[in-house]
Amino acid sequence: MSKLEKREFTASHAEMFESTRLDFLAYAHPTSHGIFAAGLTYLSHGKIDGRDGLGRPTAGYSASDTALSLGYARKLELVDLGATFKYLRSHIGSTEAQGVAVDIGAKRAFDRVSVGAALRNLGPGLKFQDQRNDLPLRLALGAAYNFTASHAVAAELVNGPRGAGTDASFGGEFQAVKNLYMRGGYTTQTAITGGTGFDVARGLTLGLGFRNEKWSLDYAVLPSGELGRSHRFSLAVRW
Repeated sequence: MSKLEKREFTASHAEMFESTRLDFLAYAHPTSHGIFAAGLTYLSHGKIDGRDGLGRPTAGYSASDTALSLGYARKLELVDLGATFKYLRSHIGSTEAQGVAVDIGAKRAFDRVSVGAALRNLGPGLKFQDQRNDLPLRLALGAAYNFTASHAVAAELVNGPRGAGTDASFGGEFQAVKNLYMRGGYTTQTAITGGTGFDVARGLTLGLGFRNEKWSLDYAVLPSGELGRSHRFSLAVRW
């Protein structure tokens, strides 16, 4: 975000498994004092079948999570810095919890190579009734290499300090024809180790995008085995 030179609006929608949907809206505004941004994230889990203590069906209920974020980024002489403050709201049936969290990140570019680090979801957690649940704290380290202005590869390690383990992801992008980009990647987060070749392939992601100076349209698909496939669409406009 620190390198934005134009105002940008982004909207994305993901059709995930089991009627789960993820929507995101964001607007970034460059100024002489840095780049300011605001965003809204909404995750809907759809209708969930209820069960009593004996496992018998009861009335269904819904669950969702919402995050309202305000961000700031600035390009400095040695490093690019950014931070986001998030207001969080989560509800399960008639139970609701609210809280706040902070994301911070830094990036440094060396000719064709860029390296970065981010700490996400730093906060006190969400309290449902008398039970507090920790946020999914994540420490991410990443690097990217640009072969040309149109071809690049990237890799990332994400660690969950609270026992979530470490996942690795890598991928690449190349320009097939003018304004058309093909993408592919792999993440261990959704792959199943020790299974069949099909199980391991669950971590594969594929996508494509159309991009010019004023707008971009992107699509990606992530296979998830028996859960189905996750389809993600995003649109960005710059002016």
